[in-house]
Amino acid sequence: MIKVPEHILLLIEKQLKGQLGGAEAQTLQQWRSDNRSHETIYRQLEKIWQEAGSILQETVYDEEQAWNKVDQRLVQGNKGKVRPLFRLAMAACIAGVLFIAGWLLYHKPQPSLEVVKADQMNMPVTLPDGSQVILRKGATLSYPKAFSSSIREVTLTGEAWFEVQHDKTHPFRIQTTRATLEVLGTSFTINTNNQQDELAVTTGKVLFTNKTDTTDKQIIYPNQYCALTNKGFQIRSQNDPNFLSWKTGIIKFDNTPINQVATVLSNYYNLNIQPDSLLMKLPVIPTVTAKFDQQPIDSVLTEIKLLANISNRKQNDTILLYKQ
Repeated sequence: MIKVPEHILLLIEKQLKGQLGGAEAQTLQQWRSDNRSHETIYRQLEKIWQEAGSILQETVYDEEQAWNKVDQRLVQGNKGKVRPLFRLAMAACIAGVLFIAGWLLYHKPQPSLEVVKADQMNMPVTLPDGSQVILRKGATLSYPKAFSSSIREVTLTGEAWFEVQHDKTHPFRIQTTRATLEVLGTSFTINTNNQQDELAVTTGKVLFTNKTDTTDKQIIYPNQYCALTNKGFQIRSQNDPNFLSWKTGIIKFDNTPINQVATVLSNYYNLNIQPDSLLMKLPVIPTVTAKFDQQPIDSVLTEIKLLANISNRKQNDTILLYKQ
């Protein structure tokens, strides 16, 4: 059974009431499209809402007349009268619809949801408990304006760095498409995309749980990297000096092969940068030793040309690196 997060229930409620904003609508649509069962749950709640609304709006409810209609429809396909036991079951269903509809329509207000999207640049966010988040450009974070009395829960798409305030009595959870990550107090980076969820822990530890199979979970410790794909968890040591370069603005290369340099630059600048085939066939693959601090890509490529005698040219949407 899939548990619907509280903030998603709040979004569904606002959608049904016609109160959902643009950014919130994107978050709800993402949740619905993430999993077929999510869409099924949404449609069921929508149907309950519509049916319950029509029932609640009735000024007069004639029970006997309603049961007569049910009897007539069932007799057409089943000779005889409706059994009392079936009436009890139907009554229970109607009671359930009324209860859910009443809750949706009249339950006490819950904390409203904040949706922050880093559209143009990296964006710092301070959560209600004082935890600090830096969203990478393109990432979206959803969280309540006030955390509940038992848990602190947020939803992330894209990449972000977290420094969570320690609070042993109120676990901190991050929901992604594939996983639930739970921490008490730590700092780490998460990147969730269409292919995988990636986690790199700096301090503390994080419980990484696969939503597809909640018994499949891993505890990730400092200086460890973990990726969750459709093949499961992959864990290794975190030895990439540039895994936080998007946050710090600093890129470091220490005798780094040119193909790895191209990968780092592609990730940092969100470009497609590759060495050409002839460059990778050289007897000795060229390397780069340099440090770049928030420099534009043209400046970086010019410096690499001077350091390693490697030029570049644009080919369609790709920057090709080649030996002069």
